[in-house]
Amino acid sequence: MNRAFVITCIHEFNDRGSVNSNVKEHSFPIEELVPGAVFPGICDSQLEVVSIDKDEFTFKFIGNTYTINRHWQLLSTNPFALPNEYVDESLRFVFRFTNEYKSAKWNSQKMIDIFNEMVANADEGNLWKNIPLARELMVIIKDESPLRNKDINPALRMYICERVIGDKYIDIRDVPRLFMSYCEFWYASQRVLLHEDVETCEYDVKFFKEADSYLYKLRWLLTRPNSDVAKDIWSKMGMLKADPVQITPEWEKNIYEVEAECERRLKGETRGMGFCFAYWSAKQAALAERGIEWRTPTLMNPGVLFD
Repeated sequence: MNRAFVITCIHEFNDRGSVNSNVKEHSFPIEELVPGAVFPGICDSQLEVVSIDKDEFTFKFIGNTYTINRHWQLLSTNPFALPNEYVDESLRFVFRFTNEYKSAKWNSQKMIDIFNEMVANADEGNLWKNIPLARELMVIIKDESPLRNKDINPALRMYICERVIGDKYIDIRDVPRLFMSYCEFWYASQRVLLHEDVETCEYDVKFFKEADSYLYKLRWLLTRPNSDVAKDIWSKMGMLKADPVQITPEWEKNIYEVEAECERRLKGETRGMGFCFAYWSAKQAALAERGIEWRTPTLMNPGVLFD
């Protein structure tokens, strides 16, 4: 069950080449998140609850409306520039739910099994099969597992996020919100990292560069998708152009079931030359049945020949 909604305020400033940051968290009990409720005093701003159900929470904050999945998602904003004549300053926010499960739900072997299954799916080129697995894995490492014990600690959490992101066990263009969650959780784990954690697990200390690169793109795509910056980022994300409908929440909610349906419809089809057209046709039809109009790679890339 959800315990609280948390807003992390990250104040970063660069003074004569010295980069510093302050982190402050605001926590709101789940029972207080009723539609219409207003919470002031969040870095000179306020949060207003729009709606909430068992899966999603929608709220208004600093002139924007956001929706977050209550189980696995971490959502972050673009940095807001702070006027300062002498120091470069910015403020950004990360939203998430903290959840409370009975300790009996923690099962380190289940975590290992899910991770290994994701690796196998990626090796086979079936990234779509990793979507529910990656969501379940995030729930486990974010909420079900203890902060530290012999089987897990913040360094191991960082390593898991690093592998999922860096080795691309999920497709950023199919599940951008899930991808962002792993990037932000890498940072959330880093903030509670202790020296003894580091000694138990190796991770890439420079991975923040890759995480930052993804987060820069994802914040534009997910919070300002209609901006020229977001459109330019999307057009350059990948070798081929893809339909921007893939950024929408509706796509991310449905894409796993759509891919599973394509698998069923095309069972027994020879997967050689020309298969891509049958696959795209089946995918387009399955998406249309769910009210999503999708332009295939053929339509998005008229000058490219496919076989």
